[in-house]
Amino acid sequence: MTGRRVVLIEPRSTEVAGAPELAAVRFIALLPDGWDYEPELAGERFTVRLRRPTETDLDSDLDSDLDSDLDRALDRIFTDSSLRAWRWTDITQNT
Repeated sequence: MTGRRVVLIEPRSTEVAGAPELAAVRFIALLPDGWDYEPELAGERFTVRLRRPTETDLDSDLDSDLDSDLDRALDRIFTDSSLRAWRWTDITQNT
């Protein structure tokens, strides 16, 4: 599933995170341009299915680069002050 990811986004246990709806909107606003996303709210957390826009244009030799790019983008998003009380976990294999 190159270039695709399902992530669970939930509050850090040590932080007061606020409303998940606001976190979801902020998360989506911080995604790189052109990414496809499908958020699903579930109580105090949410999941997002992500797909890079260039996935269909790239060959399979770039799989690990795409996954690394996704990880870096997600890590960068969660350095934003509005999302510091939240964390992401890759649950792609569980879906």
